[in-house]
Amino acid sequence: MRQIKPYLTYDQQVDLLVSRGMTVPDRQAAIDALCRIGYYRLSAYTYVFRPPATDGEQSRRSDRFVEGTTFAHALGLHDFDDRLRSVLQTGLQQLEVALRTQVGHELGRKHPLAHLDPAHLDQKRCAAPAERPRVPGGTAYDDWRGRFDDQVGDAIKTEDFVKHHLLNYGGQMPIWVAVEVMTFGTLTRLYGLLPNTEARTVARNFSVDYRDLFSGWLRSLNTLRNECAHNARIWNRATSYPAKKASTATLPTDLAHLVTTDNQRLYHRAAITAHLLRAIDRQTRWPQHFVEVVKKFPDNPSVTVERDMGFPTRWRTMDLWQPMR
Repeated sequence: MRQIKPYLTYDQQVDLLVSRGMTVPDRQAAIDALCRIGYYRLSAYTYVFRPPATDGEQSRRSDRFVEGTTFAHALGLHDFDDRLRSVLQTGLQQLEVALRTQVGHELGRKHPLAHLDPAHLDQKRCAAPAERPRVPGGTAYDDWRGRFDDQVGDAIKTEDFVKHHLLNYGGQMPIWVAVEVMTFGTLTRLYGLLPNTEARTVARNFSVDYRDLFSGWLRSLNTLRNECAHNARIWNRATSYPAKKASTATLPTDLAHLVTTDNQRLYHRAAITAHLLRAIDRQTRWPQHFVEVVKKFPDNPSVTVERDMGFPTRWRTMDLWQPMR
């Protein structure tokens, strides 16, 4: 077992960076940034400026920085990631609200309390084993219902509309109200349990023809939403839950190019977000806001949006990123 690394003051942290080959022109500015960000967090943005170790172990990086690396390079990546995370979070929040509306509207048409009785849902999907059951042998519906009940219990403490339904309707909320207490993850799981008719209608309202394709996208975007909410590094992260690669025949026209992009990299999920928002809101400006953020990617030969983030060449000229007419 390795020995725990020693505590370092901010001055000593700067000294360590300099000793490893980083140029720090303004020592006080670097100390101020470390006070604000923290050495460990910033190290996630210095990592890409360290070449692979020479011992043949590909998972390791050298302790030395590539010649010419400055503190500003790492700080620029960190600040870019902040802006990127912010614009993604905005788009995913808009998508979550639209999904709540669509699920509440279409499932409510079937029955106001359809979410409380699997007889109104897809019974085969509801009865399937839960992926990670909360209780041994739990079904997909059991898992969903446990999550939903927990969220209702939390909402009772703070939300007047939940208290109102508790006092006046025995705690039962129609689905168009119930969606307001669901997290994106719980909402996504409920979508996966919808009857085929309602699931297809919701998907097609987002200009997606296949429910399973749409469901997979939502699961992947939920992971991205959680990463953004927890201030994780986003810009070059390879997701553990990528949306499955789809064929050109199943993809909407403006996403046909995704057959050649890396589905683990950020561009794939950003493009899906842009498509879904454009489908549900013809006035959305989110794709253009995303373009403006990415255009300010730090200028450095060690990192590029194409190699590190999966962006295709000439992506900004695609219709997907243009204002809708």
